[in-house]
Amino acid sequence: MKLLLISTFIFSSTILLAQNLKKPQIIDSLESKFDDISPVISPDGETLYFTKAKHPENSGGENDPGDIWQSKKVDGKWSRAVKMKGPVNNAFYNAVIGITADGNIMYVVGNYDSPRKEGVSFSRRINDSWSEPKAVDIPYFKNKSDHLSGSLSPDGKIMVLSLESFGTTGNEDIYYTFRKTIDQWTELRNLGEDINTSAQEYSPYLAGDNKTLFYSSNGLGGAGSRDVFYSTRQDATWTSWSEPVNLSIINSEGADWYFKLIEGTDEALLVNTLNSTGLGNLLMVNKPEEIGELEAAVVEKVVVETKPVIPYKSNKNDSLDRTKIEISFNIIDGLTGKQLTPQIIVKGVNEMKKSSFSEIILSAGSSYKTSLFKDSTYKVGIDAEGYLNETRNIKTDTIENNDVIVLELVKLEKGTTIQLQSVLFKRGTSEMQESSFEELDRVVSMLKKNEKVEIELSGHTDNTGSSKLNIKLSQERADVIKEYLVGKGIDDSRLKSKGYGGARPIASNKSEATRKLNRRVEFTITKN
Repeated sequence: MKLLLISTFIFSSTILLAQNLKKPQIIDSLESKFDDISPVISPDGETLYFTKAKHPENSGGENDPGDIWQSKKVDGKWSRAVKMKGPVNNAFYNAVIGITADGNIMYVVGNYDSPRKEGVSFSRRINDSWSEPKAVDIPYFKNKSDHLSGSLSPDGKIMVLSLESFGTTGNEDIYYTFRKTIDQWTELRNLGEDINTSAQEYSPYLAGDNKTLFYSSNGLGGAGSRDVFYSTRQDATWTSWSEPVNLSIINSEGADWYFKLIEGTDEALLVNTLNSTGLGNLLMVNKPEEIGELEAAVVEKVVVETKPVIPYKSNKNDSLDRTKIEISFNIIDGLTGKQLTPQIIVKGVNEMKKSSFSEIILSAGSSYKTSLFKDSTYKVGIDAEGYLNETRNIKTDTIENNDVIVLELVKLEKGTTIQLQSVLFKRGTSEMQESSFEELDRVVSMLKKNEKVEIELSGHTDNTGSSKLNIKLSQERADVIKEYLVGKGIDDSRLKSKGYGGARPIASNKSEATRKLNRRVEFTITKN
């Protein structure tokens, strides 16, 4: 039997008054002459993971920027730290972002499959060790900084990350991303100017209420080079936050960061550089008494009994024995996070025969729960009034039993721009590839169901080659798409087409990996 513990924490402005916090205390058993940062405590509270830099035992020796070390709780105290064994540590910078509530999935800094090691990866627990990390797909992930820090929300559904990416306000900003599956997350989005300054924001931590954000900044003043602040999310947009409050009693004349509440206790973690024999020390600080009292009053423990994996016996039409897993879907508005309740059609795809082997129709009354075959591909279709129809392929080889798959829908509002990612052209021409038609037919369906909607179709290129030829090619491609939609019965007066060439990039043009993001076609709603 697998148990899922769901905890809800409610914070208010009165319970986080800085004067109630006691001064931080160094964890004596972990004090060292090395730079110790990025602490994460396992969900069971028994293991403390953190990053230690320049230690001779690190994978890359004394020049290693950081390996993950761990300490075990013994008789209520933290043991001497040892380097974590297994393939998670390498000669690059290694740090834990967070661990899922069941303790089985660890998210770490770095893309272990990429030469540049840029990104986020996940590792699975194997007894007392962890598996080779695999890359997490975060669309448009780009980090212009050498720094990457962040945390996983206690419910495992949200990551907040500090990096320098597209749309940055200053240097390192704080971004967020939602989990779809273990290895697929939504694109990075900036938390906005209520949080981010023209300076640097580091080490974000989202508390269990998914509303209260703790982070460090050197752009808001304070006692030292970097202070800890907190702010509360005001609505569902993730860009409206309360005025940041300085936790002045814990901030020192040095750098203070990596503040994190220890779930289920009256303590918090902190890293600072004041009176440190190394560059950073791990410290404990007591939380305000009000938080402990409030937790005891409102923490709700819900035990969910999961159904066992169901064996499936193959027949002559199947090549392998398979199992079934229980999953559920969560459909949300991509901008506000509001939960939606459309009908969902889930079709199993036989990739060899290019056909469907099952069809499941889910409605809100079913709580969007269903059973799917493991190691299979499914096509999920969603049709919600006022939103762009969504079709998504999911592969269950990276989905665990009782996972929740989050799918975002785009609301049809004036000014909304939607990229047609599957609409592709033969290189250097305006001839569409056959694979483009399915996504364009979704646009046709949307326009027929929403007769007042008008759109501008836009073509874009990178900045290589002649700008005049790029504009010409992008215009021709936009015109071809318009012709296709008109041919499917859409009134010409509702469609405009415009080629922008390389004038509106969404990514850097310095490398092929990012230039390809600029070669795209989109439509923008001009009237609804």
